[in-house]
Amino acid sequence: MLNFRSGELSQWVSRLWKNGMPEGVVTGVSHDTRTIKPGNLYIAIKGENFDGHDFVADAFAKGAAGALVHESFEWFANPVLKVHDTVKGLQNLARGYRKKWIGTPVGITGSVGKTTVKEMCADVLSVKGETHRTAGNYNNHIGLPLTMMAMPQTARYGVMEIGMNRPGEIGPLSYLLQPKIGIITDICNAHRESFRSLEEIAREKAKLAERVPSTGTVILDRDSEWYSLIRRHTCASVVTVSLEGVADYVGRNIGPQVLEVNGSNYLMPMPGEHIMRNALRAVALGLELRMDPAEIAAGLALFKAPAMRWQKSEVRGVKFINDAYNANPLSMRANLRTFSNAPATGKKWVVLGGMRELGEIEEDEHVALGRFIDELAVDGVIVVGELGRLIVCKKTERYFQCPGTAEAAQRLQENVAPGDCVLLKASRGEQLEQVLNQFKEN
Repeated sequence: MLNFRSGELSQWVSRLWKNGMPEGVVTGVSHDTRTIKPGNLYIAIKGENFDGHDFVADAFAKGAAGALVHESFEWFANPVLKVHDTVKGLQNLARGYRKKWIGTPVGITGSVGKTTVKEMCADVLSVKGETHRTAGNYNNHIGLPLTMMAMPQTARYGVMEIGMNRPGEIGPLSYLLQPKIGIITDICNAHRESFRSLEEIAREKAKLAERVPSTGTVILDRDSEWYSLIRRHTCASVVTVSLEGVADYVGRNIGPQVLEVNGSNYLMPMPGEHIMRNALRAVALGLELRMDPAEIAAGLALFKAPAMRWQKSEVRGVKFINDAYNANPLSMRANLRTFSNAPATGKKWVVLGGMRELGEIEEDEHVALGRFIDELAVDGVIVVGELGRLIVCKKTERYFQCPGTAEAAQRLQENVAPGDCVLLKASRGEQLEQVLNQFKEN
């Protein structure tokens, strides 16, 4: 259990307690009264659609030991710390607690594969010792400090994801975490609407490498076109990985879902070259920390894909692969290629929604994706929504444009048969998983 002393919390935010101090120790922090636990410090955060200060009374009713609130908020019944900005206050708490860690923090960023690599790395390290990890995709200016504040002092490792939506976010978050090991996954045109070029995205991701100290390690993909740029941005030791190339750790595809790395074999939990590349980073991390290959293999065997990432199900004999959590040009191609190459007894259908946040390259990328699909072995394509209709396939025999998910589900009902397989892929905002839900209902 986490134990924070009232005095150190006060010190970390440079404010004195009002209305007395919490009795005993504080057992954690929470910004959500739906999940807050007795003894927690409640963080009142004002968002676009809500104000956490409206729930302070609820937090104390549920046993909160104290609350971090804005300096203008009036509350006289329970212990509170008043600060100018509660988000910065939360970050200051995390910065103070970070100094008490004895474990090794691992920071992970990139355009695609962050969550998968984070889960794989954490599973591998959990074989070696107690490992804390980012819950879900708590990887932003609020999620990262919450994750840091939840790390047990006894944890040997902390594997944490760092995300971004716009320039200037990776650096401050990396500075907050102060990782001893940094891992950068594949870089592509994700969140491009906020950046002028792909190189600008790469430079932003490189901010993680900049924050790893000279005594630390950065794991980079030697195959990446941005390898040299990122390497120039770090003073840490650089460890390289490559699929079929030249690197410190070289992965080779030697059979169905089997990756060979420097003489040892590892069974992949999912199909696809992109999964092998993600797993290669976790293998390299384990080997750098002097783990035995058998231990690393055991860790990879623990991996469970997060929801809506190559999530398999079957409805009335039709097999579905729901990968509708998110999408960008690189992840779209990786998943479509893997799906196309997979063995199947029936026909293969893909249901695609739009790729959001691409800015000025939005139309070009969707058109290019249509041409890419034309060269794949798929039997039918259904595109959904305003962005989806930009994905035009001219060589596919069965191609349908649908305004919404209900119409897409109806098209599937009319065309698929038991034994067929369907891939769902789109950006999160498209909510393409509704196609599967509506197919089940009908």
